[in-house]
Amino acid sequence: MSVESASIRHSRSFLTFLDSSLTKPLLAGILIRLLLTPFLGHPYDLRVFMAVGWAVANGITPYGRYVLQKIFVNMPHEHLFGSFYGIGYPPPWGLILGSMYLLSHTLFQNNLYMYVSTLKLPIIAGDVIASFILVKILSSELNVKEAVKAFNFYQFCPFILAVGVVWGMFDVLVFVFSIVSAYMLLKREDLSAVSLAIAGSLKPYAAVLAPLYSIFLYKRSRSIGKALSYLLGVLGILTVLTLLPMFVFKWPLSNLYHAMLAQVTPTNLYYGNENDYTYGAASPFNIFNVLRLVDPEVKQPWILNYLWIGGCLTTYLYSLFHISDTSFKSIVDYSFLTSLTFFTTRSWVSEQNLLFLLSFFMLSVLLNRIQKGWRLIHILWILLFTFVLVHVPAISFLWIVYPWTLNAATAFCNGPFGYTRWISMTILCFTWLTVLWRYVFRRWRRGENSHYATA
Repeated sequence: MSVESASIRHSRSFLTFLDSSLTKPLLAGILIRLLLTPFLGHPYDLRVFMAVGWAVANGITPYGRYVLQKIFVNMPHEHLFGSFYGIGYPPPWGLILGSMYLLSHTLFQNNLYMYVSTLKLPIIAGDVIASFILVKILSSELNVKEAVKAFNFYQFCPFILAVGVVWGMFDVLVFVFSIVSAYMLLKREDLSAVSLAIAGSLKPYAAVLAPLYSIFLYKRSRSIGKALSYLLGVLGILTVLTLLPMFVFKWPLSNLYHAMLAQVTPTNLYYGNENDYTYGAASPFNIFNVLRLVDPEVKQPWILNYLWIGGCLTTYLYSLFHISDTSFKSIVDYSFLTSLTFFTTRSWVSEQNLLFLLSFFMLSVLLNRIQKGWRLIHILWILLFTFVLVHVPAISFLWIVYPWTLNAATAFCNGPFGYTRWISMTILCFTWLTVLWRYVFRRWRRGENSHYATA
């Protein structure tokens, strides 16, 4: 038997083993998601997505202001009431929501639970695709055992479930296109640029990787032109994906401008009704919420809104002078470092965004073969999951089935013990940042198989 045929047989047996190891967890993961999707949702974001889906399906801008009781006349619910603003992202997610509304309206007209489920179908697809991408990467870079572990983790991790099909957020799609971009960077830079631009068109924070990947191309080719071409390509495609739908559907650009401006310079978030301003969310700047418990006049200095720019520029400069290895593992390491810097210095971070950080952290830990690496990964998701349960608060995810839960959660947040929420959020945030930065600096200091220590 030839070496080639033996190799083919080995590959086939490997794929058969991989398939048999993934089938049951895949089916179980999909079943869990299908059972959760109709009944749970974030009380603010999901209602925004419901309204935007209806609006886009009817040719209306996703950046408007919608009165829910007028939209969902035939879908009565105690909390489908009030005025809500549109999405704070580029148009592609609005177009997806509009498509999901049309699908639901066609098949399950005026069925609240099926509409909520349909809106989350892209998230379920994203979870599945991300799981298989991780299997592909880790089975080739490491081994089948770690690949299967990562697959199972992505299928059953409570934090991933909470910010995805429970919350109704789609950050997993941002990660899918970002990791494809990272994987293709040194193979097909054109596909990498397109994929990263799509990630940024879903949520703009993915775009912070564009300058980093340009640096990798420069390090690989020593061509400034190639690096600059990649950067401009990502930004150009991102611009087209953002503006083209606005012109095609003749939506006014002014509301898009304000939505994108909020992505760059949010100091606080107004919850409306009788709720006050809140700072930071999953950003370390949520400490201003605690400081205001002592002095209500405390405000976050405006200059901190731009701290992330300096943080990212510092990371890019560090990368430019310290990257010596342009392997995929190095790309993952520096993607994690750049993301961590961004989310540490950003004045507002939504906890769903941290799925992006968790995913790159997991890959970095596994690819660097960190001793007790899974222990670190589990510590991180537990901290992030606990933060979600505290911040939302947890019972308000049940607002669709039990409307009283939203009223109870609101009463607690505004009540005499609401301060415990702010304090807990700040403690959790600084704890996971300590875990992550400790990982970075320990790898940097030791320099063992680490790309942070190539100086």
